[in-house]
Amino acid sequence: MSTSESRSVEIRPAPLGHARYVLAPNGLLLRRGELPPFNHHPYAELTGAADVHLPVTYDCHTARDTAAQLLGYSRQFYTQESLPDSMSVVLLDPTNRSTSSTTWLLVPGLTLTYHAPFTASLDADIDTWVLTPALATRWARALLALAAELDHATAVAAHAVLASRSGASPTDNIRVWAQRLAHDERNNDVSIVQALLDILDEEDEAILAGTRLSALDIANPDLPTALTALHLDSEQILTHLDAADTIRDLANRYGIPLFMWTEKHWWLARHLSVGELTEQEWRRFTSSAEVQDFPLHVEQRQTDGCGIDFELALKQAGLSCRKCSIRIRGEIDETYGHCEYCLPSDRTAALTKALERGCLAEPFERGIGSHSGAPGTACEVCGLPLPSKDCETDSQCD
Repeated sequence: MSTSESRSVEIRPAPLGHARYVLAPNGLLLRRGELPPFNHHPYAELTGAADVHLPVTYDCHTARDTAAQLLGYSRQFYTQESLPDSMSVVLLDPTNRSTSSTTWLLVPGLTLTYHAPFTASLDADIDTWVLTPALATRWARALLALAAELDHATAVAAHAVLASRSGASPTDNIRVWAQRLAHDERNNDVSIVQALLDILDEEDEAILAGTRLSALDIANPDLPTALTALHLDSEQILTHLDAADTIRDLANRYGIPLFMWTEKHWWLARHLSVGELTEQEWRRFTSSAEVQDFPLHVEQRQTDGCGIDFELALKQAGLSCRKCSIRIRGEIDETYGHCEYCLPSDRTAALTKALERGCLAEPFERGIGSHSGAPGTACEVCGLPLPSKDCETDSQCD
């Protein structure tokens, strides 16, 4: 990977204190003791006796976890500030790359190596080293590049297995198309070449889509339906109904509020009342001017204020202060929907006041009666804890 092709990733840094660490066989840094105050940087050493060191190997998860620790230490050393929620990191270009391996020289005597397809290790000629911020940053960038290599290898392997099971390869598809074009008298040499290039582009897109689908399956084994099960064979494609099911499964898995305008929606199904649309019929329907304008219509309603009130939704979810709208963190039964500056120090009074202000629902009403939910539970709309029956008449009840 050349510098011009360098990529960056987002990662959540993790703290790594000033201490002595051992590098476990799985690549994680484990705290093993304190260091004298005059040691400015942490120490890291290999696990095992000096003459019999255990091998250090990584997988994509331990590589990213260790990178998060190293970046957290480096960031705090340089800034002396609390760690951000995430930071962008440029992957480190390898020192050497061949058809079977990739190496990153961290410092003399410390080398990170990836052996295709699934082996990754840290080779050390030194037993103990000082973990300077510069080394920590370089090590982390190399580990993230290593994790990307392992992810890619897993996705490629999954795609190869699927292609093998389907009994066809991309070149088979290209060969069939090329033969058809060669026998088409309407095409001259230029058109055949251009058509072949177009087919190659389409095949690349299909391979990429299949790889992503396979990788998504691997990363999310608990999806309700295996996405790769939707691949029937290389000549078949997903139907619009398959796509609707997949979108619904993904939305349910990640909690994404989704309105699916598909043939399975009750309104459209009622007007069809003749069974499923064919793929050709569905494409004609979705290519119509009315349906093509649907995203623009939704965006316009949002712009006009007729869509979702995102600020209200954030406050109902306890993510934005009800008084000053600043971003807040923590559970609603702890924050009562307020930031630390707007929340009174007397928690009983704070909850009473928050309840009396009214529920964050429309139309807005004041008083405890505006909240929905049984006594002793949380409001179904705004999440505020409701007083129990015994406390309804006692403003001092905890």
